[in-house]
Amino acid sequence: MVSLLQKLSLAPGPPGMEDAVRRIIAAELEGHVHKIEVDAMGNLIAVREGSRPVRVMLDAHMDEVALMVRNLRKDGFINFIPLGGVDPAVLLAQRVVVHGGRGPVPGVIGAKPRHVMTEEELKKRPEIKSLYIDVGATSDEELLSMGILPGSFVTFDAPFQARGDLVIGKAFDDRIGCLVLLEVLKSLPEDAPTVYAAFTVQEEQGLRGATVAAYRIDPDVAFALEGTIAADTPGVPEGEHVTRLGSGPALRVMDASMLTQRRVLEFMVDVAERVGVPYQLQLSPKSGTDAGRIHLTREGVPTGVVSVPVRYIHTPSSVARLSDIEKTITYVRELVASIRSAEDLKPSI
Repeated sequence: MVSLLQKLSLAPGPPGMEDAVRRIIAAELEGHVHKIEVDAMGNLIAVREGSRPVRVMLDAHMDEVALMVRNLRKDGFINFIPLGGVDPAVLLAQRVVVHGGRGPVPGVIGAKPRHVMTEEELKKRPEIKSLYIDVGATSDEELLSMGILPGSFVTFDAPFQARGDLVIGKAFDDRIGCLVLLEVLKSLPEDAPTVYAAFTVQEEQGLRGATVAAYRIDPDVAFALEGTIAADTPGVPEGEHVTRLGSGPALRVMDASMLTQRRVLEFMVDVAERVGVPYQLQLSPKSGTDAGRIHLTREGVPTGVVSVPVRYIHTPSSVARLSDIEKTITYVRELVASIRSAEDLKPSI
C-alpha cells in the first residue's frame, strides 16, 4: 500500500494534465474490474459488476493543486497563476517542475529578498503577483527554447517519505482517495452492488470532471473519497480542528457545496458503529468536494463524503497516518457492501 501511495504522490497531475496518474491507476486496476473506460474529459471510469440491482458511484479525483505559466518575462523569469486553492505563503523557495513541450524543467519559486524589503513589505503576506519561477534562464527566448510557454503546467518537486505510521508527500488531496478506491475495488465481496469507480479530473478547478462522470454513470447512490483538512495543530482552537489525525475516517456532515442528506449520514454512521471503525464527523463550511456536483445530477443522487485526515493539505509536505488510511479502506468496503437498495439512503414520507 505504501509503495502505491508513493507512486501516486510522486506522479504529476495538475488539473487538465492527469495522464500520468491515470496510467498508474489503469495498470493497478487490471484483473480487478470488468471494464475500464476513459471519457472525453479524461475521467477514468472502472466498473466492477456486482450481484445487487443498485448502481454505486465511488469518486476520487486524480488532479492536485498546481500552478500554470502565465507569461514569460524578458529577464528569463516566469510569472504564474494558481490552479486550485494554493496559499502563496507556502510557495516561497519551493522547488517545482515546469512541464514544457521539451520535457520537465526544474525550477524554484522566488520572491524579493527580505533583506531589501521595506518595513511595510515585511508586514504583508506574500501574494501570487509578487512571486516568480526561476529556471535559470536569462531571457524569454531561452525559456521558449526549453519548451516553456504560457499555459505550461507547474507541479511541486517534493519527495515522498514514510516513517512508522506517518507518510509525508504532495498531492495527498486526492491521491489518498485514489488509493482508498483502488484498495476497495480489490477487496469487495462477490455479493456487493455494482460499483462505478470514477477517477475524476479537474476537481481543484471547479469539480468539473465529476459533473460529466456522474451524468454518464447515472448512479443510484454515490460517495466521494477524499484527503481532507486536519487542523489539529498549534494555534488552532480544539473546536476548529475540522478533523484530527489518528481518529479514523471523517464522515462529512456539510460543506460549502453540499449538505449531506440526513438519511445518508445516518446510514454512514450506522455502518461505522456496526463495524467498529472509529470515525469523526466533519463540518467544512469553506470547502467542497466532487460530491457537490454529484448529488445534483439529474433528479438528485443520495451522496456522502468519506475522507482521510491530512495535515498541511494543498502543500508539498502533507502529513497523514497509514492507520487512518487502512481504517478508511475497511470502512468504505463495508459501507458499499451494506447497500442493499437505493431506497436505503433515500428520504421517506
